[in-house]
Amino acid sequence: METIKQKVQKLRHEADQNAERADAAELRLKEQEQTSAQHEAEIDQLKRQIQLLEGDLDRAEGQTDLRRTADERASTAETRATQLEARVQMLEEELDRVEGDLGEKVRTLQEELRRVEQEGEEAKRRGDRLEKENEVLERNLTAAREDNVATKQQLDETLRELNEM
Repeated sequence: METIKQKVQKLRHEADQNAERADAAELRLKEQEQTSAQHEAEIDQLKRQIQLLEGDLDRAEGQTDLRRTADERASTAETRATQLEARVQMLEEELDRVEGDLGEKVRTLQEELRRVEQEGEEAKRRGDRLEKENEVLERNLTAAREDNVATKQQLDETLRELNEM
């Protein structure tokens, strides 16, 4: 009788452990899904920053066009040549600085985007892996629950038979 009680306790303990493992797997899956969502949000933010930088680059290219126009006028207007040359020089320096800054920012953002995309892909792979693990754990949990029910039925039957003796 005592042996049966111990077996019942052992089976109940195993069922509880299986339930805890399933809960832990579900928690890990949720954490991976949150991480993946954060990475996607970071990617979206970086894409918006790239769009803003591209707009800045377009404006800088527009400034380059203005500078070229100013250079053409400088060659035809001798009296304003000195003033226009000074202004063109200033615009060229500013444009070079802006283009250099924008080029570096674009490169940095592209590198960051590649890194974030790689992290996002890795997170998705980990999420897929965890999802598969979760499915296996859920199947194992279902099997353990079914085993637990069968064991409980056997125990109940054995107890009933013992009581009838």
